[in-house]
Amino acid sequence: MAKLRDIKRRIKSVKNTAKITRTMELIATAKAKTAQDRIQRALPYFEALAEIAGQARKASGEDVGPVHPLLERREVKKVALLVVVGNRGLCGGYNTNVLRMARDHRARLLAEGKEVRLFASGKKGFGWLKFQKVPFEGSYTQFDDKPKFVDVERVADTLIGLFQAGEVDRVDVCYTHYFSAGRQAPVVETMLPITSAAEAQVASRGEKPAAAAAAAAPEKAGRKVVFTIEPDPKTILDAIFPLQARLHLFRVYLESASSEQIARRVAMKNATDNAQEVGRLLRMAYNRGRQSQITKEILEVLGGAEALA
Repeated sequence: MAKLRDIKRRIKSVKNTAKITRTMELIATAKAKTAQDRIQRALPYFEALAEIAGQARKASGEDVGPVHPLLERREVKKVALLVVVGNRGLCGGYNTNVLRMARDHRARLLAEGKEVRLFASGKKGFGWLKFQKVPFEGSYTQFDDKPKFVDVERVADTLIGLFQAGEVDRVDVCYTHYFSAGRQAPVVETMLPITSAAEAQVASRGEKPAAAAAAAAPEKAGRKVVFTIEPDPKTILDAIFPLQARLHLFRVYLESASSEQIARRVAMKNATDNAQEVGRLLRMAYNRGRQSQITKEILEVLGGAEALA
């Protein structure tokens, strides 16, 4: 009897757990849809900024690469690496996959004799790096499922300041790239120095990031936009390039937020399915135990009747 009570208690517990995971799945689905909509709304800004920068560079009549500090290509001796993960768990391998890629990327850079300055974004990244005893300088935990541009701007300005001051020769970002609603994967992108849309392909995966693909779309469609450059191309470029770096990082946070919610939705769906399966097995065990108990009681009654007869 005690065993049946224990099974019944477990059935109730699993049922309550399934309700919780199902609710979390629905919440993650709604948040993922909101994050995907934010990415789609931001793409026209990335596209327009790339077009304006291209027109300004053409109108300048000079190679602005060596002139503007954010385009300067140097011999890479020091690298700043920003790792973008979430503040919470319950999202499968989302955080772990990014952190492992960042760890391997850092190890490769150190093996090449480069100095690496590590920055962590997300409580899970802070805790993991601290547990692994990997040294890092800064941590940012103010981001949630709806990252704000003003918060991203502060992080971007810190990295831009390090690059312009010559304290680092390159800025890399490790995060989960949003390819589509059905595919997300951890990648490492170079944020600084800024590259043109044609050079923005990531060699490790051979595909264009969302912003680069959006910037290339007007050319494929045959649409050409001519901008009036005022007051002069150099002034415009001095304002555009820092904004372009900030928007790059903002896109990173938008894609990371969307990928985290999708990963959480998948994890909670699997948890719900597993809870339902465990509940089914427990109910079968309870029914077998109950049937065995009833059979035993019937046999005891029959035995008592025969003894009285």
